[in-house]
Amino acid sequence: MTVWNADLIHRRLAEIQQQDPEHKIFGAKRHHHCLGPRLSTRDVTAFERKIGVDLPKSFRAFLTEVGNGGAGPFYGLYNLEEAFRMDAMEIPEGPLHFYTTPFPHTANWNPPLEAQPEDYEDGRWITGSLVLAEFGCGAFHRLVVNGKVAGEVWFDDRCADEGITQERDFFEWYMSWLDQPHRHRF
Repeated sequence: MTVWNADLIHRRLAEIQQQDPEHKIFGAKRHHHCLGPRLSTRDVTAFERKIGVDLPKSFRAFLTEVGNGGAGPFYGLYNLEEAFRMDAMEIPEGPLHFYTTPFPHTANWNPPLEAQPEDYEDGRWITGSLVLAEFGCGAFHRLVVNGKVAGEVWFDDRCADEGITQERDFFEWYMSWLDQPHRHRF
């Protein structure tokens, strides 16, 4: 299991805040280089019951040891309730079976434009995943919570006809951003 060093993460965020007091790093105007408060194990368990699946261990530990939403790649991390509301808006039939249905991909998926199914932007292509962060322009990073690649972050860029692509596991994805948040400036 991934062990988060919450002190290191919060120190690094404080350093980034000092280096970027005007919030010029992409997304900082929204998250201000701060994480939301940590959740209790009870709160995370209640959320897991609500969605019908256990969260990946690394992400679960992040929520209880580091923070819930806030500073992160692009526009920052959604907190659990924001993520649930965002997914509920995207799934017309509601999120009841959305998370309990396994994520359908194990490799990048983007059929050629002329072969895209009519339901290319349908929620069925992202089941078993939780919206994690907004990239912008209708694209999102999603955490797989159910399926063969649970724990991985995938990029959903179907809005630009770029499909759904594999990124890395949540720990690597987050720590990579934390090491170089300045890569994304306006």
